[in-house]
Amino acid sequence: MGTADSSRARVIDTEAPGPHSAPGDLPPGPLTTAELAAAVPDPRERARYQRIWFGFYRRADQADDLRLRSVALARTWPEGVLRGRSASLLWGDDSVPADALPEIWLPSTRRSCEGRVYRYGAMPPAAVTRIDGLRVTTPLRTCRDLALDLGFEDAVVAVERLCAAVPGLAGQLTGAAAHPSGRGAWRFAAVARGVDPSCGSVLLSRARLALCAAGFGGFGGGHEVRFGRRTVALPLADPVARYAVVPSPGPSRGEERARLEGDRMLLRRSGWTVFLVRGEVKSEVRGEVTGPATSPQNAIAHNATAHNATAHTGGHGVGGGKEVLEVLRSRWPRTEMLSPLPGNPAADPHGIWAGRRA
Repeated sequence: MGTADSSRARVIDTEAPGPHSAPGDLPPGPLTTAELAAAVPDPRERARYQRIWFGFYRRADQADDLRLRSVALARTWPEGVLRGRSASLLWGDDSVPADALPEIWLPSTRRSCEGRVYRYGAMPPAAVTRIDGLRVTTPLRTCRDLALDLGFEDAVVAVERLCAAVPGLAGQLTGAAAHPSGRGAWRFAAVARGVDPSCGSVLLSRARLALCAAGFGGFGGGHEVRFGRRTVALPLADPVARYAVVPSPGPSRGEERARLEGDRMLLRRSGWTVFLVRGEVKSEVRGEVTGPATSPQNAIAHNATAHNATAHTGGHGVGGGKEVLEVLRSRWPRTEMLSPLPGNPAADPHGIWAGRRA
């Protein structure tokens, strides 16, 4: 699947740019050919624009990203409805890949074009709303479309990020999954059951799903442990096994770094094993992969099997810290395991202070 059409780098005028206007003084895209001619009458200034696709242009200093192309697609087909990754991005999903293609639902079939995704079928009026004047699918409908279009992991991660961005969506999702209906209802329900709205980032969502698939189903987001007057938040943890997964902090000030290191020391002295995850977050199952080993159906079946296996192992898999480390290193090779330290055994002796944040 291509990521853009071949016209992306083409400009509409080959004359040298005029010296009178800075790029930021010119109107931003997407602009149609007629709009550009009216707004920028000087051909030298129009040389500062590049073509998105036939009939639409952007200012050369604008990012040629999914948001810009989604807006251009919505303007190309005003009767359409942005959906899938386009709608998800507009609702606040920060897991959308940089090379995702803009997607739109159309009321009737049209000739497909490179770099764009057209969808058809039933679209109830109740599934359509507007963002900044653009027709888009509602958050709940967007979740349903993502569940049908993407692999299991990508769909769960995207839906979790939508739940974090849209207040009340998690409750709507639970209600809809309790009574699934329509095409692909079982896939939507499976994705909804795999969602943990408490996971606070794309990395933690993927780590939780990878651990669950390996049989370590006790991990969840939103936990915290209290040490006297100090509370340590655990973005992903299994409080019974006393395993905590934390992302490696990026460049930070000395005070912040010292606080995070102090939190880890408190946990380790109270019998916790801390897994420090380092590395880039990457998708494991992509929606465009259609082979038998990675199809959405097989991905859902694989995860359902893992959930069932978890029920027979008390939710903590078949091994211990080293096995958890192996799972995480299979995705993030630089992950580090920080083992418990000798400390005060009376401090949180059985994880009794562990719990979910209200």
